[in-house]
Amino acid sequence: MIYVLRYHGLVPVPVDLNPETLAVDVELLKKSITEKTRMLLVAHVFGSRFPLDEALEVARSNDLLVVEDCAQAFMGMQYTGENRADVSMFSFGTIKTATSFGGAIIHVKNSAVLEEMRRREKRYPCRTNLFFFKRLVKYGMLHGISTPAIYGLFLHACRAVGADHDKVITSAIRGFSGGELVSLIQYRPSMALLGLMHRRLTCMDEQYVLQRKSKSERLADAIKDLPNVSIPGYCAGKHYYWLFPVCVPSPKDVVSYMNKHGFDVTSGATQLTYVPSPLGQDHDPAHAKHIMTSLVYLPVTPETPDWAIEKMMRCFRDAIQSSSRL
Repeated sequence: MIYVLRYHGLVPVPVDLNPETLAVDVELLKKSITEKTRMLLVAHVFGSRFPLDEALEVARSNDLLVVEDCAQAFMGMQYTGENRADVSMFSFGTIKTATSFGGAIIHVKNSAVLEEMRRREKRYPCRTNLFFFKRLVKYGMLHGISTPAIYGLFLHACRAVGADHDKVITSAIRGFSGGELVSLIQYRPSMALLGLMHRRLTCMDEQYVLQRKSKSERLADAIKDLPNVSIPGYCAGKHYYWLFPVCVPSPKDVVSYMNKHGFDVTSGATQLTYVPSPLGQDHDPAHAKHIMTSLVYLPVTPETPDWAIEKMMRCFRDAIQSSSRL
């Protein structure tokens, strides 16, 4: 997203957030707006979602376009975007909750802008069904590697050649690679992709999402009070834990300890990061920067059995104690 903004000559200026709710700090937002400000881009991260009432009020009073980034927040048809926002964007990429192995839905409020977007999109070439089939084969193979026995062999192979398994996996599952981003996304989706996306939208298993939420909340309640540990968005009104992020004093040590004990914990393995201030490091968003530089991601899915959740709780506590002694 930030790459696309800069590509079009815009300068992203970060506004810090509340670490407990992951909501934008409205007072800082007011101070950040200048006569050059044109748009407010609000991102719902980690599977959380916060009300936009105050941010919308600030935007309207300054005649700003409001764009809502819901790439990580799609959890079913109960929320299809804030109807007062000018644009709401949803992603169905490789690792999203309702993945279609690509594609997106964009809700545009202004009909004239929408028609212009459609006119431009019609000029793009269309991806072929063969291209989509190759993606299915690729990600099917990657899913096969995720089975415990094969994944263990994969980890040993990475260690043997000195490769970082997190980086290998992140590179493999990245939606767009091997070229300049804008040229890679200027395509219309294939009919096969649209067919899968339609099925995702009409047959969404919301119980699957709720089960992940329940298991994540159980884990969060067990570790939230550990010394020097915080869970970004723990107090968010809506949180479905697309990812389970935890801030710790020594991410690398925690990852190393838990990996050795059989848990695929990662740190910084996503493309999600804080936006540096164009005014220099002294103006960087302090909370967002702290969160993104101290994160580990715990592997919680609806399929994770209760005994594994219990074991992960204990292992995480031990990892924190071990890292504090180093």
